[in-house]
Amino acid sequence: MHSLSRIWLEADSYPEESVTLSERYGLPLPIARLLAQRGLTEEADIASFLEPRLERLSDPMLLPDMEKAVFRIWQAIQSDQKILIFGDYDVDGVTSTAFLSRVLEKLGAKVSRFIPNRKDDGYGLSPESILHCLETYDPQLIITVDCGTGSKDAVQIAKEKGVDVVVTDHHEASGEIADAYALVNPKLGDEEGLRMLAGVGVAFKLCHAMIKYGRKHDYPVSKQIDMRPLMYLVALGTVADMVPLIGENRILARYGIDILNTLPDPGIEALAKNAGIQQEMSSYHIGFVLGPRINAAGRIDSPDIALEMLLSSSSRHADRQAKILEKANKERQSIEEAIRLEAVKMLESSYDASVPGVMVVASRGWHAGVVGIVASRLVRLFHRPAIVISIADDGIGRGSCRSIEGFDLIQHLQVADDLLMQYGGHRMAAGLDIREEDIDEFRKRINQRAVEVMADTDLRPRQHIDAWIEREDLTEEFLEAQNRLMPFGHDNPVPVWGLKNVYIQKHQKVGRDKQHLRLIFETTRGRKQDAIGFGLGNRKLPDGPMDLAFQLRKNVFRGEARLQLMLQDIRPSE
Repeated sequence: MHSLSRIWLEADSYPEESVTLSERYGLPLPIARLLAQRGLTEEADIASFLEPRLERLSDPMLLPDMEKAVFRIWQAIQSDQKILIFGDYDVDGVTSTAFLSRVLEKLGAKVSRFIPNRKDDGYGLSPESILHCLETYDPQLIITVDCGTGSKDAVQIAKEKGVDVVVTDHHEASGEIADAYALVNPKLGDEEGLRMLAGVGVAFKLCHAMIKYGRKHDYPVSKQIDMRPLMYLVALGTVADMVPLIGENRILARYGIDILNTLPDPGIEALAKNAGIQQEMSSYHIGFVLGPRINAAGRIDSPDIALEMLLSSSSRHADRQAKILEKANKERQSIEEAIRLEAVKMLESSYDASVPGVMVVASRGWHAGVVGIVASRLVRLFHRPAIVISIADDGIGRGSCRSIEGFDLIQHLQVADDLLMQYGGHRMAAGLDIREEDIDEFRKRINQRAVEVMADTDLRPRQHIDAWIEREDLTEEFLEAQNRLMPFGHDNPVPVWGLKNVYIQKHQKVGRDKQHLRLIFETTRGRKQDAIGFGLGNRKLPDGPMDLAFQLRKNVFRGEARLQLMLQDIRPSE
C-alpha cells in the first residue's frame, strides 16, 4: 500500500480586493490575498483580526447558566465549603483545571483537584469516578471543566449525596444532558460567537464572571485579582484543542501567547527548556512541542504529572515533572511509530486503495492512548478514513476514528449500531467500543457504506496552495507580514506558499533513519535557501525544475535565526 500523489489546488486570488488591501495596509500582495481568502475585507473586521484585544471579549454572563454557577461558587467560597475541580486528561482539560484552580484559590476558595486516569478511570465524569471523588475528597461542590454535559448518571449520584455539581464544558450534547445545578456550555446557548470556545475558554469565562460578580457586590478579594498573568494556560488549551482560532479564541490565544513569552511560569519554562525550544514561542510550539508533552502524561503515565508542573511555583520541582513528561513523550512516539508500522503492514495485505473504503485495523496489545494519533497519521498518509482499535485482555476493543471531508463518521457509524457497544464524537473524529468478535463484521459494513457514499468521489489527497510567490519574497520582511496573521490554527491555518521552477543545487536525506529530506536552492543575488521536508526522505525527486509547496517560518539553531521552508509537497514543474 503506497501513499497517493496529491492534486495541487490554488486558492481563489481575489485580485481586486487583494490590491486594495495591499495598498491600504501596506502588505505584500500575497499576504493581502490571504486576508481576502479568509473573508476579511471590511475595515472593522481586519482591525479586530490584526489587533485582537481583551476589551473586545463579550460579557461572560451571556453563557447559559452562568449566573447560577457564579452565585453557587461564591456561596461555597464564603461558606468555606470544600470545592473539587474535576477535569479531563488532555491539554484542554489539564489547563482548564490549572487555570480555574489558581483563580479560585486567589478568590479564597478551598480547592482540590481530580483528573481521571485514562487507563484506570476511563473518560469523563463517570459514576465510578464520582463515587471515588465523593469518598476521597468529601466535597460540598464539584465543578467540572471540559467534561460533564452528558454525565447524567454521575451527576444524579452526587445530587443524591447532597453535593451540587456545576458543569462547565464545550462538547456537543448527545442524548440526555446532566441535571446539574448549573450547566455552562456554549453549545447549549444562543451566542454563535461563543460556541467555538475550548473547555479552557469556558473556564476563563467562568472566572471572568466570578470577578465581575465579586466587584459588583464589593467583595474586596475580587478587586485585587488579575487573571492576565495566567492567560498562557488559556492559550495552551485553546490552541492544543484545535478549536477555530478566530473570534474570541483568537483574542485569548494571541494574548496568552504573548504572556507565554514575556512572563515565564516555572512549569512552562521547564517544559520549554527540556523540549529544546530556543526561540519565541508560537501556536506551532503549543501544537507540536508543548501540547504533545502535556498530552503524553495522560496517554502514557498520569495526567497529574502535567497538572503538578503547571501548578508548581518551584523551578526545581517543575523541572523534575517536565523531565518525566519529556521521557513519556519519547515513549509515546516510540509506541506510536511501532503501532503505525504494524498497521500499515496489515493494510498492505487487506486494503485495496483503488476502492473507496475505510481503513480498519485492530490488535491486542496496542496502547489505547495513542491509537487516535495513529489513525490521524494513516489518514494523512493515504487520504482515507481510518479506524484503529486497541483490544484489551477482556476482548473489548477501544477504537479511535478519523475521517476525511465527505465521510461523516457519526452518521455512517450508525450502519453498525447493533455491533457497537458505544460510540460518539463528531463527523471528523470519533471513538467507539466494540467486542473483538464483531470487528470483522463491522469492517465489512462500514466499507460497504463507504463504497456507497464515496463511489463518485476523487479520493486523491489535495495539496492546497494559498498563493504562488517569487524567490525575492523569501525575506524577513515577508515573514513578518505573514506573522501579523498569527496565531495560526484551525480556521486560520498557516499559509502554504508555492514556488515554481526551482532548480535544486543539493539534496540529502537527514534525521534518524534518513526519513526527512533537505534541499538547498538559490534565491536572489546568489543567496542560498534551505528547505526541510519531514517524512519526505523516500520521495523520488523529479529531474529538472520542480515546484515546491511549503510553509515559511523562522528557525533558530545554535543561536542563529534564519528563514526555513517547511516542505509540504514537491512536483515536477509544468
